[in-house]
Amino acid sequence: MRLPRRIDDLLKRKEQFLLSSEAALNTKLRQMQNILVSKITEEIIPELDVSGGRIRNTLKNYRLLTSLDKVYTDFQKGQRIPFVEEVGGTTARITAMNQQYFNVMLGVEVPGLFPKVAKEAAAKMYARLGLEGSKIIVGGYFETLIKNEALLLDVKKLAAQAVTGQFRMKDFVKGLNTLIVGEDGKPGGMERQFNRYAHDLYMQYDSAYSTALADATGMNYFIYQGGTVKDSRDFCVANNNKVFKREDAEKWRTWTPSQGVYPEGYKVKQKDQSAVPSYLDYPGYDPLTDRGGYNCRHYIGWITDSIAQRMMRT
Repeated sequence: MRLPRRIDDLLKRKEQFLLSSEAALNTKLRQMQNILVSKITEEIIPELDVSGGRIRNTLKNYRLLTSLDKVYTDFQKGQRIPFVEEVGGTTARITAMNQQYFNVMLGVEVPGLFPKVAKEAAAKMYARLGLEGSKIIVGGYFETLIKNEALLLDVKKLAAQAVTGQFRMKDFVKGLNTLIVGEDGKPGGMERQFNRYAHDLYMQYDSAYSTALADATGMNYFIYQGGTVKDSRDFCVANNNKVFKREDAEKWRTWTPSQGVYPEGYKVKQKDQSAVPSYLDYPGYDPLTDRGGYNCRHYIGWITDSIAQRMMRT
C-alpha cells in the first residue's frame, strides 16, 4: 500500500520547500560574501601604501591590518538581523506545514495542542542553535557560525603575506575574492562554513518539530523519505521509503552497513561493513532529529498506526 495521495502530496510539498529554503539561504550567504569583499575593498585597500602597483612592506601597512578586525566586526553586526530573520521566517513556515500535515493525517483539528507544542519545539531547537527569538546568544552555536573566525584569520593571513611579500595589488585583490567569494564553481569562505549547516539547520528543525507533534498526538510510526541519488549513503539507501516504529530508530545508533537490505545491484560504499558509519557515530547523535547524520536529505513522515500496519502488510 502507498501513502494516501493527500498525505504524500503534503510531504512532497514540504520536501520541496526545505530544498528551496536551503537554496535561498545559500544565496543569502553569497550576498554576504560580496558585501564583505566590498567593505574590505572600500575601507582597507585604498589606504594601503603602494608603489609601482605593489603593496609596500611598511609599518603603515602592517598597522592597517589591525583594521581588518573592525571591518569584519562591523560587517557581522550589519548582517546578523537579516540573517536571523531569514531563518526565523523559514522555521515559521516549516511549523505551519507540519501543523497542516498532522491535521490532515489525524483528520481532526487540535487548535489547543499545536501552539503549545510549537512553542516547546521551537524553544528546544533555538536553544540548540544558540538563538533567543531574534537575538543571537553570545557564545552559542549560531554565533560561532556567523562569526566564522576561521575566515577572518585566513583574510588576515593573506593580507600579512601581501605586505611581507609585496604582492601586486591586483593579485592581492584577486586572492581576497577567491578566499571570500570563491572561484570557478568553488564556494566562498562563508559558503564553505555553512554548506552542511544550511541544510541541517532546516531539516533538523523540521524533524524536531514533527517529532514533538508525534509525541503529543501519540503517533508511533513513520516513513523514512527523501529518495536516493548517486552519492546517497548506505544507511539512507537501505532505509529509504521504509516504515519504522519509533523505538526502531534507537537502533540506528549502532547500525552498520552489514545490517542493510539494499536494492538489487546496489554496491555498498563503506569498506568496513561491520563498523558504525562516522556519519552516525558521533557525540550527541539523535536518531529522530539527525536521521542519516550531517547533511542528510531524508526526512521523517509520521503516520498513524492503521496506515503503518497496512503499508507493512503490502
